[in-house]
Amino acid sequence: MIGIDLVENERIASDLERIAKRILSEAEYIVYKKLLASSRKIEYVASRFAAKEAIYKALGGNCGYGYQDFSILNDTKGQPFVVSKVDKKINISISHTKNYSIAICQIDK
Repeated sequence: MIGIDLVENERIASDLERIAKRILSEAEYIVYKKLLASSRKIEYVASRFAAKEAIYKALGGNCGYGYQDFSILNDTKGQPFVVSKVDKKINISISHTKNYSIAICQIDK
């Protein structure tokens, strides 16, 4: 199962704090608060939003999980990984530019 999502970073920037509190898990929010540059905060929240939307699409839409039920974190090399209650392996890839953030998700059946 595959899901993909693209987010305009400007859309996130317009209400950054409210969106961050709504979609970030506790673990993600800790990382977010440590970021210094506002541009980096916007990219971080936008990419997590795109990643979680991609996960929902791969799961088939209304899957019964909320945004905070998934944490997209990074390992020591910067590779994103997903922590969730879903009993399936979730692979994620994230990329962003100044204007857009994109994520693609692949979930094993």
